[in-house]
Amino acid sequence: MVREHRVGVALERLVAAGVISGEQRGAVLRAVDAEEYAERASAARVIAEIVAYLGAGLVAAGVALFLGRAWTDVAQTGRVVLLLVVAGCAAGGAVVLAGGCDGVFRRVPIASAGRSRLAAVLLVLAAGAVCGAVATAFGDGGGESAEIAASIAGLLVAVLGYLLVPSVLGMVAMGGFGLWSVVTATSELFDYRSVWPGVLLLLFGALWFVLALARLFVAEWAGYLIGGLIAVVGAQSVTIGESPWRPVLTALVGVLCLVLYAVRREPVLVLGGAAAVAGAVAQAVADYTDGGPAAASLVLAIGAVVLTAGLVVLLVGSKQPD
Repeated sequence: MVREHRVGVALERLVAAGVISGEQRGAVLRAVDAEEYAERASAARVIAEIVAYLGAGLVAAGVALFLGRAWTDVAQTGRVVLLLVVAGCAAGGAVVLAGGCDGVFRRVPIASAGRSRLAAVLLVLAAGAVCGAVATAFGDGGGESAEIAASIAGLLVAVLGYLLVPSVLGMVAMGGFGLWSVVTATSELFDYRSVWPGVLLLLFGALWFVLALARLFVAEWAGYLIGGLIAVVGAQSVTIGESPWRPVLTALVGVLCLVLYAVRREPVLVLGGAAAVAGAVAQAVADYTDGGPAAASLVLAIGAVVLTAGLVVLLVGSKQPD
């Protein structure tokens, strides 16, 4: 309801400014109403979507059972072929659900929301299957090389799946496979005491922020959230054990989120930024004080003062538009 009101207000302002005519405003509103009506799924469509999700879950469960019960009875080549067949069928089904060749590689899918969601699930399943196929192809003696190749393969398929059908689930898959790829690759290239794994994770998180700021994701808030989580993981893994760099870098990530909130006004930025700064302060107090009640009371008092100041500013400026 709020979104429809904002659309109406924005169109009224464009009409008043002479950017569009009243007839064009009416056409846009009719198109929005038609899209909203199309999204109101009938009972049959809801049941069909539930059945489809159950089918996808059963396929995943069947693959898991096969891996656990009959995996050793199948030759290595057969395992790889089986996983690739699962990946191919999942990807092909996703393309069909998205509307065929005309429905993929679009920022806004032309298929219904239910079909797009199911297509995204199938594409994530395809990424997992390809990852498993690559790991299986290396065999039991592949070691870290097999893990690196499998994670990178999963990342590439996840990126391709997101490009085919953009979705928040696809973004989560890219973030997860990307994090895994950076961790496995850096653990092979650098010593476990090196700062580079954490630095590269920080850069990877920064890349997500840049892409979200450029509005290249289907959901900006998800880009900020995934980038922030990856950056915090990087800040915490720069050094091993107690180090001032861990809380300092975590606090810097939080401050960056708060600064970006002033530009984009995404709630996830202010919530994540506040959480990162608060976590960094708590970590610094726990690492560099005796942990007694005095330190905790000081942090609590500072938090209360900051919270009170923020509430006062919000109350005073509540009559002003955001």
